[in-house]
Amino acid sequence: MSSIFDIDYHKLIRLMMPPRLRKILHISWLQAITYPVNILYQQFRRNRDANLYRLSITPQVVYMEKLLNDRYDLADRGIRIVDAVSNEVTLIYQEEESKPKFLYTETEAQPIYLFTEAEIGNEPVDFYVLVPATITFNENEMSALIDTYKLAGMAYKIQRV
Repeated sequence: MSSIFDIDYHKLIRLMMPPRLRKILHISWLQAITYPVNILYQQFRRNRDANLYRLSITPQVVYMEKLLNDRYDLADRGIRIVDAVSNEVTLIYQEEESKPKFLYTETEAQPIYLFTEAEIGNEPVDFYVLVPATITFNENEMSALIDTYKLAGMAYKIQRV
């Protein structure tokens, strides 16, 4: 795909020179003069590519995983983002009452599942970032990277698996 930012300065010099002046010495001299412009152009291209990459990342899970795997795990791409599990709380009785309540009769045959406090998901977390134990990373740096792209108000927790 052609872009307005694709410029080949060596080719441009050869094309813009009149045919009678296209000698190796003249071309080399003009390439030496335009060398600083070419260096600035290469810096511009690297900056533009980095900006386009940053703009392509959105809060969607697939793009957040891509970002984290590109940064920390290029080989295995094992970093995953999963939603936090939130189970519905079934209250049998309050601790101070010390009276169990019937959950259902046998004819209803609708079991109610009981969860421990850890399974209920009392943590105020919307998603977990699961990082393989083999990856070394700075947790503050990863948190800053996630904070940059996550939706406002979303809470997360980084866990090693």
